[in-house]
Amino acid sequence: MPTRLFRSARNDRNRFVALYVLLVLGLLIAAGAFLYEARVIIRNGAFEDRTFTVLRTTNRVLDDLQDAETGQRGYLLTGSAAYLQPYERGTRDIAEAMRELHSVIDGDAASIPIVRRIDVLQRQKLDELARTLDLSRGGDWREAIALVQTDEGKRAMDVFRIELNRLRGLWETRRQAAARDARERVIFGAGALALLAVFVGGLLAYALVVQRRAFANISAYSEAMDRQAACDPLTGLPNRRRLLAAVDALAAGPASGPSKVALLYLDVDGFKSINDALGHSAGDAFLRRVAKWLSAVMRREDLLARVGGDEFVALVTDYGDDDLRGLARRLIEQVRAVAQVEYAGRFQIGLSIGIATYPDRVAQIRDLIDVADAAMYAAKRDRSLFRFGPVTANDHAFGVRASH
Repeated sequence: MPTRLFRSARNDRNRFVALYVLLVLGLLIAAGAFLYEARVIIRNGAFEDRTFTVLRTTNRVLDDLQDAETGQRGYLLTGSAAYLQPYERGTRDIAEAMRELHSVIDGDAASIPIVRRIDVLQRQKLDELARTLDLSRGGDWREAIALVQTDEGKRAMDVFRIELNRLRGLWETRRQAAARDARERVIFGAGALALLAVFVGGLLAYALVVQRRAFANISAYSEAMDRQAACDPLTGLPNRRRLLAAVDALAAGPASGPSKVALLYLDVDGFKSINDALGHSAGDAFLRRVAKWLSAVMRREDLLARVGGDEFVALVTDYGDDDLRGLARRLIEQVRAVAQVEYAGRFQIGLSIGIATYPDRVAQIRDLIDVADAAMYAAKRDRSLFRFGPVTANDHAFGVRASH
């Protein structure tokens, strides 16, 4: 039984180790995957911010160039110097906007050629605006108008818008792809998290089952070890440890416990002759048979223990003195019967019994063993079959003799 329980406990331990290794590996893999996904999502978020910066900057470039063009047209039509303010503001701000646009697309191979063309086109447009204003300021208003009517500036502006829209479209497409990728990764992460929760929950549930089974095996193993520790290996009867525990339990029990406790100390007379003549194996077999026959006359609630060698102890409760005498005689007859069946009178086998009772003869339950042991030796010495102890003036030996 203990071997099987030990093997089962070892298997449960191996299952625990495998479960925890699997759980840790699963969590590490999941943590690595989530960390990677988080980094990608953060990168997508940073790219989306960069895209918004590109779009905002291109809008600023277009607005600044349109402001400059609006100022130029207003001055040409009215000659009012007030229109030069939006022109000057537009030409000043577009330079700063272009520097910002070059900076934000730095390192992007697809955007750099487009931005370079945009830079060239805005310079061409600004150059056309500046030439018309220089002609107008110099008094050549008709030549300035004629330059405008050549549509040189319009063509540059149209191509400028095309390139600007191409740049916007490139980054907007990327932004949408990044946003779509982030959404998909969030959905994937949520699904993976749900699967991980199910996986971990399943592992924990299985671990709980294994743990409960392991605890049950440990409890059963502990109980088996306790039984073995309190059991005489030769006869299967309780041993001295179990007897002492039973005596202590009675001593520590409530006042409503048994009204009378008796202990019978039994010693098999003539047992040494069996060992000497037939060997220890035959002696052990005889003791096993004696234990079986003695148990047959005991009540279910009484305790019969082997305390060593050829000595046995019976712990009984709620017996009167006459009952104890009757029990002692039956025990003696059982031993004689075993010897007769086994050896047909070849050996002189008997039984000496010392009896101690609480509370009428012994004041403390824990003293029952010592008093009964002393009474047994008194019975053996006086060649009586059983004796109550302690011996007082009113006590006498009771023997199952032909003369008694």
